Amino acid sequence: MRKLTASEQKLLKAVHLIAAGLWFSCVIVLALLPIISLGSELGDEIYMYNLAYHFIDIYVLTPAAVITLLTGFVYSFLTKWGFFKHGWLVYKWVITLFIIITGTFYLGPMVGDLLVIADTKRLSALQDPEYILGHTIGLVAAILNSVLLIIAVFFSIYKPWKNIKK
Repeated sequence: MRKLTASEQKLLKAVHLIAAGLWFSCVIVLALLPIISLGSELGDEIYMYNLAYHFIDIYVLTPAAVITLLTGFVYSFLTKWGFFKHGWLVYKWVITLFIIITGTFYLGPMVGDLLVIADTKRLSALQDPEYILGHTIGLVAAILNSVLLIIAVFFSIYKPWKNIKK
């Protein structure tokens, strides 16, 4: 199998780091965005908060996460790093897949549901138990994902469990 040249690796790494940085930035924004809704006194504010949250989640965070996953796959497949040679890479694969799968099949649809509730109920959404639960789960997930991604960054730098075979 052909391996990437040094300049191809650098380009791939640049795309990977830009996508991962954008993904991480979106997760941080989604962790902080609920602060805006705390002082909302109008139903339109609640709806716009949820619309912004949904937009960031679906149209910015999700593509950035998928590009990070795909460039990581290409990087592992076409360079000496591989998929399972190093413990720190295994951690990054597990965390990346965990966050993307839970986001795709649970959190993403939940964010869509919250947008519908906010659109329908406006200010009274703040008293809706489903909305409150979803809002809380979204906040906890954003904080947890932030921590997991921060750990992944440190693992990329310090590379613990450098070689599993040893």
